[in-house]
Amino acid sequence: MIQNTEDANKYYQLVNQYIDEYVGKWKIKPNNLKNYLLGNKSKLVNFLERKGLKDISNINRVVLDIVEDRVAMHNDGVMTFENFKFFESDEFKIIDMKQCLYKGIDKTNIKHEKILADYYDVSLSQIDVVSPDKHIFKIDDLNIVIYDEDELNIIKENIKDYVLNQTFNKSVKLDLGNSDLDLNVNIKDFMDEDKFKNKIDEILTPENVKSIISSILDCEKRNDDGKNFIAVLQ
Repeated sequence: MIQNTEDANKYYQLVNQYIDEYVGKWKIKPNNLKNYLLGNKSKLVNFLERKGLKDISNINRVVLDIVEDRVAMHNDGVMTFENFKFFESDEFKIIDMKQCLYKGIDKTNIKHEKILADYYDVSLSQIDVVSPDKHIFKIDDLNIVIYDEDELNIIKENIKDYVLNQTFNKSVKLDLGNSDLDLNVNIKDFMDEDKFKNKIDEILTPENVKSIISSILDCEKRNDDGKNFIAVLQ
């Protein structure tokens, strides 16, 4: 329990350290921390449980304060040059669509197995884990991939990041009929980032996100149950 200033300082330092480790592991930029951690209740609970903090009262408030502070510093440009280079490095960029399926996504657990057991009407003993990292299971002779609703939201944010980086890093050459006057204009210099993100949000409906996953994985058949993505691999 956080009862005094000394306790508060102790847990703020601990949570800062743990979030540093989390960011380093998943290569997540500060402005995406909310989506990965706070926007995913089960992921936040797992995070607190792994660090032995779940039973500390008001610890959620501490995590929220620290995440919001980091997001604000990133958005306002209040970072050291070293931190800026760190978060803008290629490690933190999604440069391939397949990365969207794995960045910030934990390994599968018993929850995924139970979803599959209910969906295919089989017992847990009939489900074999093929790849917990890639969310692949085997039932009979079928290789099946699954993502739950929270993971689909993370994948959606990853796709938004990928599209944003791909678009804003491009330039357009304006041919003015004189090579000395021709211009190379960066798209990010004249495009409103917020409006662009809102447009991408409109496009990335749950159904469209699932369709994109199917295309990336070249799924043979999609059998999802509405909330979750469940598909048979080729």
